[in-house]
Amino acid sequence: MASLSFMIKEYNDYYIIDFKRPVRKFSSAPFNGGVGTSLRYINRTVNLNYNDDPSLEIMEFLIRNKIDLNGTVVTLTAVPVSQRVIKSINIDKYKMESVITAGFENALSIGNRNNFYGTVNIAVITDMPLSDAAAINLMQSITEAKAQAMNDLNIMDKKTGLRSPGTSTDTVNVFIDNFNMDIRYAGRLTDPGYYSSLIVYDSIIEIYKRHYLKL
Repeated sequence: MASLSFMIKEYNDYYIIDFKRPVRKFSSAPFNGGVGTSLRYINRTVNLNYNDDPSLEIMEFLIRNKIDLNGTVVTLTAVPVSQRVIKSINIDKYKMESVITAGFENALSIGNRNNFYGTVNIAVITDMPLSDAAAINLMQSITEAKAQAMNDLNIMDKKTGLRSPGTSTDTVNVFIDNFNMDIRYAGRLTDPGYYSSLIVYDSIIEIYKRHYLKL
């Protein structure tokens, strides 16, 4: 059976996904995002009025909590990180797992630049041997799944009244615990794209129904 070696450590206002060894990263996170390697991922709840320079404030947060800045990817959210949803799936001999938090108050339609609080932070961890291009393709599949979920939930931009594909501060973070690059594609017709789309879509639907449906 496929398995991933990471561990999730929980704290009051953040959690750490400790990969235990370097993994490949493809991330739009505000701190240590980009392409390279990572040792850990942090998703952290901040105040609704957060208006700091993320690069400086997050650095201070890591130093204060004695967390190594090197290899640490950090995302921020206004929702309690305890609302995260974790899903996993086996794909032949490989495994894929997602850890997602979602807030919807900042839902924006295309063309609107109003800014409220709310962020969808998506982390997907897999040991599938994706090429760099396939990893970026996977990010596309994940983003499409998020947009489809928000469309199906009829989440609207409060200003324009149009359906929103996301918020203005969403992130996608893909971590690959495999340095081989045999898989060249990860669009939604492929196994990695198909299954990542399913778990991301289902997670966002679940978060909305559990925490927002009755608001």
